[in-house]
Amino acid sequence: MQKQRKLNRHIVVIRLMLLLAFYLPYYLMAQTTLSLQQAISLAQQQSLQALINQNQAQVAEQTYKLQRAQLFPQVNLNANLPGYNSSITSVTQPDGTIKFTTVEQAYSTMGVSLSQKIAATGGTFTASSNINRFDRLSGDRTTNYNTQPFVLGFNQPLFRFNETAFNLKTARITNLIGSKVFIKQQEQLALEVSNQFHALLQTQQNLLMLQANLINTDSLLQIASLKLKLGKIGEEEYLQIQLEQLNTTTQLQQVKANYDLQKIKFFNLLAIPATELKLVESKPNNGAINSITESTLTQLIASFKNNSPEYEQQKLAQLQNEAVLQRAKLSRIPSFNLIAGYGSNQSAPILNDAYQNLLTQQNATIGVAVPLFSSGANTASFKIADYQLKNQQLQIQQLEQRITNDIMGQLQAYNISLQQINNAQFTDSIAKRRYEISSNKYQAGKITYTDLLLAQNQQLQAKQIYLNAIAAYWQAYYTLRSTTLYDIHTQPGL
Repeated sequence: MQKQRKLNRHIVVIRLMLLLAFYLPYYLMAQTTLSLQQAISLAQQQSLQALINQNQAQVAEQTYKLQRAQLFPQVNLNANLPGYNSSITSVTQPDGTIKFTTVEQAYSTMGVSLSQKIAATGGTFTASSNINRFDRLSGDRTTNYNTQPFVLGFNQPLFRFNETAFNLKTARITNLIGSKVFIKQQEQLALEVSNQFHALLQTQQNLLMLQANLINTDSLLQIASLKLKLGKIGEEEYLQIQLEQLNTTTQLQQVKANYDLQKIKFFNLLAIPATELKLVESKPNNGAINSITESTLTQLIASFKNNSPEYEQQKLAQLQNEAVLQRAKLSRIPSFNLIAGYGSNQSAPILNDAYQNLLTQQNATIGVAVPLFSSGANTASFKIADYQLKNQQLQIQQLEQRITNDIMGQLQAYNISLQQINNAQFTDSIAKRRYEISSNKYQAGKITYTDLLLAQNQQLQAKQIYLNAIAAYWQAYYTLRSTTLYDIHTQPGL
């Protein structure tokens, strides 16, 4: 009998060594630890989604620079070097007859022009300098230069919508939206990382507990085999332990496959090489111990209005609708266009002489357009713009109502998650202690295996509930951050 017991002990030790040999590579390779904050930092710096977010932010910034550049001075060089023409041209004679003559000529032009839009008035200032050369190649060959050393011009629409000022204002808002979109996208990425992190953490913890349960069940099965031979337990209890061993093995295989798949997805999200790692449980920090009161709601809504690209986009849409209404109003009244110019010019057969004794050239024009009859088109356009503006204002109010409801719901979810963490942590400690007591009692033969199995399952369930509570907390936290762009841990906006 003593030899049989020693043999059974050797069998148990051998089987434990085989199990450890099977899972030892996993434990050895899982030395790289990764916290939630580290995972989020990696994703926001190097993930594919982060690179896409950065590129989109750069596109928005460069678009703003492109729009703003159109309001700065524009300098252009125009040249035609050279032009050639040979044709038969009709020439009227002094007696009124027409004579057809072959004309062969060459001409060249070159000029530098500058234009500047004036945001305050919506007008345009221009300055230019030009030189023209004309060569007659047929008959008596002649060369003539025509110069305009400087020409200044001004074009000012009157009683018309200032498109220049409007484009500058919308360009600034669009650039602001781009920067806010980037921040929001990064927060949404943090939420996605948190969800995958905790899903993988739950699977990892489940895998470790099932491995421990399998080793423990295998040991109990060996002891039960000996007790069965000694008649200390019935065959039913032995078969129950054996069935539990088979079920645990099956669950372990399924969880391991699920863990490997989740791990690959997580690696792809973070853009890190595939390796074994150990995820560190991230508990709420000290600033999250107390629940958030509804008085914080005002701060969160204010943060949303200040930082959210969605609210900024609504403001831009309202500004655009106001512009449409203003254009419709001005289209119903007479419009004027003031054009003025001043400069100098001269012509001579020698280039240097074309810049001597300059002659003054000047012009001024006031154009007017008066809407007389449009069959009601102007009135209809005005009413359409007015209704669109009113509708846009209602949509902003609707957005504020929706966001208020969303934030209130997210605050409630956050507070509930805090309570669930405290309860789940206490439940987990109780279940763990109860299993330890039940295991000792079963070893002493004071309870049945059914009671031990119940305590084991409750321990596993309590651990899963606790991890679910942790995941729910971080989901609520990052959801609130991505919505309001407000950090409820540190108080100031992001």
